[in-house]
Amino acid sequence: MIIDDRNKKPGSVARRLMRTTRQVSLATIDSASEGRPYASLSLVACGHDAAPLLLLPAFAQHSINIRGDNRISILFYKARDAITQGRVSIIGKAIPTEDHLLKKRFLSRHSSSQIYQQFNESVLYRVSLESVNFVLGDDQVHKLEMLEVIFNATDYEKLSIDEPEFIEDINLNFSELINLCANNAVGRPGMDWRLTGIDPEGVDLARNDAEARFDFDKPVNSKDSLMSELFKAIQTDGGKE
Repeated sequence: MIIDDRNKKPGSVARRLMRTTRQVSLATIDSASEGRPYASLSLVACGHDAAPLLLLPAFAQHSINIRGDNRISILFYKARDAITQGRVSIIGKAIPTEDHLLKKRFLSRHSSSQIYQQFNESVLYRVSLESVNFVLGDDQVHKLEMLEVIFNATDYEKLSIDEPEFIEDINLNFSELINLCANNAVGRPGMDWRLTGIDPEGVDLARNDAEARFDFDKPVNSKDSLMSELFKAIQTDGGKE
């Protein structure tokens, strides 16, 4: 489904691309080759503020590189039509964090990463952005400041605390609502959709290997405002993937 972003600020459009990307190209400074770039694919999630989250095996080359020099670059893109549909390149630093809520958020998005958790062989990094380059199509290049891309989640801290409980409750007791949200608001068919993430700007949905996102009309900071946006979503015909 095509989203009309013509009236949105570039920072907002770039942030949405980051929030909806599951897999990125991650580049670190290779400790084994005198500081040459080392790039490979990596799973990614975002915090409530859209700061990138990386959960890497402690023994992976990227982890080894980051321990020596935490400067990194990440390319966010969609697998299809990345050249014409847009891409976001960021430069920043990978900061280790033991924030259990951020780890839960990552694992909710990527259940396959649970295997590393079983052996305590993974490190969660929150990426501090220093510069953002957003290319939209063939002729629109935006050099963005961090504050243009990162969502100010200061007033939404309670939502981050309550997110795991809300996800569990809604998936258990409002499964039909989530299916209708995916079908009506996002235009994605099928049943058995479930919530995998809630942030102030929207919700992430998953079904088997499919994913979708529904963006709210206005930020939410409580279960009441969240449910209000979800119920509004099912009145929408063909919304916002």
